Amino acid sequence: QAFPWTKGFYSIASPKMVCLRMLMLASSVASLLIAAPPSLRGAYSPIASSCSTARTTMVLGGAGKPFRGLVQRIRVGPAKLGPPGDGSGVGGGSDSGDGGDATGSTPDSEDSGDDSNPLVQAWKTYEQLLDEKPLLMKALTSLTGFAIGDILAQIFIQKQKFDWFRLLRLSSFGFLVHGTTSHWFYGKLDAAIPGTTGKVVATKVFIDQVLWNPIFGIMFFGYVACLEAKGIGYVVDKTKNELFTQVTGSWKVWPAAHTINFKYIPSSQRVLYINTIQIFYNCFLSLISNR
Repeated sequence: QAFPWTKGFYSIASPKMVCLRMLMLASSVASLLIAAPPSLRGAYSPIASSCSTARTTMVLGGAGKPFRGLVQRIRVGPAKLGPPGDGSGVGGGSDSGDGGDATGSTPDSEDSGDDSNPLVQAWKTYEQLLDEKPLLMKALTSLTGFAIGDILAQIFIQKQKFDWFRLLRLSSFGFLVHGTTSHWFYGKLDAAIPGTTGKVVATKVFIDQVLWNPIFGIMFFGYVACLEAKGIGYVVDKTKNELFTQVTGSWKVWPAAHTINFKYIPSSQRVLYINTIQIFYNCFLSLISNR
C-alpha cells in the first residue's frame, strides 16, 4: 500500500525497467527509514527482521537476498545512537546482551597473576634496587654467595663443628671486597670492550682469567689471613702457598662460565650470575683457605 506504483511489477518484461523499479523501491525504503524516529530505527528485533524478510522476498522473489541485507544494514546502522550497554550498540549483540567495550581484560589478568607470584615480585624488587643502588646490592649478593658456599662446605663436606668466625671472614670478604671490586672491574671491562661477538667474549675471558684472577686470589687470601690475626708473615706465606692452587682451580670452572657470562648476561647482573655459580666454587675456596 505504501508503494502503489509496484502494481504489475512482474508484468514488466524489460530488464532495464525491472532494475529501475528496484532502485526506486530501495530509495523509497531508505528514505522512509532515515526519516523515521531514532527509537524506531533502533528497534530492530528478530520478529521485525522476519517480517521485513518476508515482504522483500514477496516483492522481489529470489533476487531479494542482496537487497534484504542492504535494508537490514540501513536499519541496524542508526542503532549506534542508542545508549551504550543496552546490547544494541557496537560491541553489543544478542548473544552477550551487555553491549560493553570490545576491549578485553586478559593482559590485566596476566599482569595481576605475575604480581601475585612471590618469586616474580622478588625478582622485580631486586632489579629495581639493583638499578637504584648497584654497589650495595652487588655487595649484598656477594655476601650471600660466600656465606652459602662456606655453610655448605662446613656442613656437607668437612662435617665438623661449625666455625662461626670462619663464616664471618668469608661473608665479610664477599660484602667488602668481592662485590665492590667486581662491580668496578666488570663495569670497566664492559665499557672498554663492548659487544658480544666471539672475539670480544674471548678477549674478556682471557683478561678475567689471566689478569684479574691472580689479583682476586691475592685479595682473597690476604684478607682472610689478616682476619686470622697471625701476623704479616703468615699472610704472605698463605698467599704464596695457596695462590697457584686457586688460580689453576679457577681455570677448570670459570672460562666456560665466563663465556656464557660475557655472551648472554647483562652487565648489571654479572655479579649475581657469578655468585650463583660461585656458591659451589666458594666451597673450594673455603676449604683451601682453612686447611
